[in-house]
Amino acid sequence: MAEDPDKPSTSKKSDDSPLFPPAKPGKRVDYGTNDTLELLERIPSQVVDLKLDDVLTAVKEVDNLCDYPRCKTKTSLMGQDCHHCKKRFCFKHGLPEVHGCGEDIKREERKNFLHPKPIKTIRQEEDVKNAKKRLDAKLKDMQVGRMQKANGGGSKKKKGK
Repeated sequence: MAEDPDKPSTSKKSDDSPLFPPAKPGKRVDYGTNDTLELLERIPSQVVDLKLDDVLTAVKEVDNLCDYPRCKTKTSLMGQDCHHCKKRFCFKHGLPEVHGCGEDIKREERKNFLHPKPIKTIRQEEDVKNAKKRLDAKLKDMQVGRMQKANGGGSKKKKGK
């Protein structure tokens, strides 16, 4: 009897096989990508359910690597986060021009240079922020005063004879 190739096998051998190819001794496993979402998209959901520990280990390792393609530098201790693409890079690839966000940075900086915020607007924002701080402090003082009044308001002081 020949098995149907389209039908998933139910043998225990497929469950025991490793999720990713084993690494050579002394080397890290190559997951083929540094992007966590790309890694997870390639893994079927049934496999994720069966081998959750392996998947979580792989995701943790991929998250601790530089997101630049083919760079295997660890960024768990030190790295740079790009505020445009929201990825983490090693210091070698941390510059936006190096990892591909150069055009976005250039566009944003050009916009800020050609259309800067007026000084009057900046000053007004600072004044509003200071007024808000004063209001918060005043409200806090009034609340403390009400609490003291409520605690001490029930008893009347008697005058000594």
